Amino acid sequence: MKLYSAPGTCSTAMHIALEWIGKPYEVEHLDHVAKKAPGYLELNPSGVVPTLVDGDMALPEGMAILLYLVDQHSDAKIGPALDSAERKDLHRWLAYLTGTLHPYFWLHFTPMRFTSDPEGQAAVQAASHILIDKALTQIDQHLEGRNWMVGDRKSVADAFLYPMASWGYDLDKPTNAYPNIDRVLRKLASDPAVRKVHERQGTATRVDLAA
Repeated sequence: MKLYSAPGTCSTAMHIALEWIGKPYEVEHLDHVAKKAPGYLELNPSGVVPTLVDGDMALPEGMAILLYLVDQHSDAKIGPALDSAERKDLHRWLAYLTGTLHPYFWLHFTPMRFTSDPEGQAAVQAASHILIDKALTQIDQHLEGRNWMVGDRKSVADAFLYPMASWGYDLDKPTNAYPNIDRVLRKLASDPAVRKVHERQGTATRVDLAA
């Protein structure tokens, strides 16, 4: 398997999942220019990361990759099995993270894409912080009394939460204002596989910087 990724992005989740699986894989980190190169666009016409290549298959989209890894490597137990009662919860939270929380951060990181008025970018960012707070509050409430996002063990849902919620440590209302999310992220930040991913990316954990 080969993962096309970029340091600090949501594709960190797929990198973590591959480490948890424990089988040989490659990772290639792409910059903006490489994402738009013709060869990569053949794999992922959107010109973004992540993309997972497994044999002759090229699979883009983070949620799709995580579900594929769960099902293809069931022995790694990184997510509920298809026939389990908890599988619907995995789908629910992966969809929420990719379809709700992730887009809210787009407004924060790239406000210029959402207004034609340069003076309006600060207002776009301010609106994004309200939305991010709403989403993180819902996740934090879900985690009350729970050790992990889904079931009683860590899963790809936690791996997906990790990079996105980590971005929030830089906000005016930082991620450690959501105690249950912060608790889960701190457990993940101490996971040897997550530490190895940061080492390969050349990045530091936001949890450590926020401590």
